[in-house]
Amino acid sequence: MWLMTITVGLVTLILIKWLKDYVQRWRMPPGPFFWPIIGNLSLFGGKSYLTFIDLAKTYGDVFSLKLGMTDVVVLNSLDAVKEAFVKKGEDFAGRPKMLTTDISSEGGKDIAFSDYSPTWKLHRKLFHSAIRGYASGQNLQSKVHESLEDTIAVFSKMEGQAVDLEDYIYQLVYNVICSAAFGIRYNMDDEDFNTLMKISKDTTETFGQGLLADVYPLLRFLPSSSVTANRKMTHQLMEIMQRHLEQHRESFDPNNLRDITDHMIKAQKDAEEEGMQDINSLTDTHLRQLIGDIFLVAILSSAGTISTILTLRWAILYLAVHPEIQEKVAAELDSVVGRDRLPEMSDREAMPYTEAIFHEVMRMASMDPVSLPHATTVDTTLRGYQIPKGTWIMPNLWALHHDPDTWGDPDVFRPERFLDENGKPIPKPAALMPFGVGRRACPGEALAKADTFLLLGGLVQNFRFSIPEGEGPPDLTPDEIGEGSISIPYPYNVVMTCRK
Repeated sequence: MWLMTITVGLVTLILIKWLKDYVQRWRMPPGPFFWPIIGNLSLFGGKSYLTFIDLAKTYGDVFSLKLGMTDVVVLNSLDAVKEAFVKKGEDFAGRPKMLTTDISSEGGKDIAFSDYSPTWKLHRKLFHSAIRGYASGQNLQSKVHESLEDTIAVFSKMEGQAVDLEDYIYQLVYNVICSAAFGIRYNMDDEDFNTLMKISKDTTETFGQGLLADVYPLLRFLPSSSVTANRKMTHQLMEIMQRHLEQHRESFDPNNLRDITDHMIKAQKDAEEEGMQDINSLTDTHLRQLIGDIFLVAILSSAGTISTILTLRWAILYLAVHPEIQEKVAAELDSVVGRDRLPEMSDREAMPYTEAIFHEVMRMASMDPVSLPHATTVDTTLRGYQIPKGTWIMPNLWALHHDPDTWGDPDVFRPERFLDENGKPIPKPAALMPFGVGRRACPGEALAKADTFLLLGGLVQNFRFSIPEGEGPPDLTPDEIGEGSISIPYPYNVVMTCRK
């Protein structure tokens, strides 16, 4: 009898909650019917960005869904994204409370996943100052060139072979980032390097697939292999970050800033001397998280290590599939740079076609198809609809980057769309926002763009990439493993030919 009473009571509570949510939906953007408890959970699997485009045809470019019992509003147009993140930026600048990000950020102590607050704004300011200070000097270029020269030597030995470059691209980018972050370059058999590479790959899949406890918070108290693995990865990463932070503190010289970690330590010391408000809230945990952001923030927010790796992998694939476009890049490199040196940042303005390649790769591949969700910080409105505080806001960047009304032929790889009839760059279309927009725009954008320009330019300058003979055309759609959160190319091989 008591079991039946409990069951009836639970069912009644669930129905009351469902009815309350259903009534609230009348004041929110329209959306499909949702079930009690599970909501529209089935719509978030697979390539959800395509599902959202289909739903927008019925419900409009702004619509509501239920992720379990959580309210979600999806933005499918440039106008909607600008209204939310630019015009009402502070209202939409929060982050959802998710177990996945809570673990990786050690309780919201980074800038990618922590909520919008005065402390967050201070941390972001210091991070941006450190990145800007490092990227403006010659250190960045020299460190990229050192790693690039090693990779060119390795690639030359594989000339004529069909090779999957994934692990080599990982090593190249990780050496650039590690050298930038704390002055170290790795060999393929280095223990720290293999740990970092495994963490990146595993974390990419973990974030792509998500955790059920993100949707149903009570599940965090139950044993879970995914949660355990996430905690282990975070511990391993932060152990490496902490070790380098301590080594840098011991050898810090304000007159010789070697890398980004030195710039962060200096930014912290400068803020302390200026008596900056909330500076005492910046602990070593925050600093190591800020350094960790350089490595893993791009998994969900389009800049840094993973984003640069994916951009290079997609770019090489597109260029191999489109040899006529690849030869135009090579010709521009020959004209501007020549063969006696590697590309430099000072060459960038004189290479509009290469710059257009980056824009088109980021548009076509959309490394962040559905960007890391924001959360509303207050009760607010959007398009005249009420949006309660704490609602998850998901910008569908794939929809913006593949909108026929904006791009005309969005499924065609055509870098010329970013150039005028004279081959000069046109203003970047507002609909292209691979690094986000508003208060949550990625602060590492300049660093990611610089790295990508130098790396891809150096590779195309030295090698011609082609699809192996006898292999059919590769699949240019994102791999399902990304689960709609990350755009990962399917595994592919290329043949490299040295440019004489």
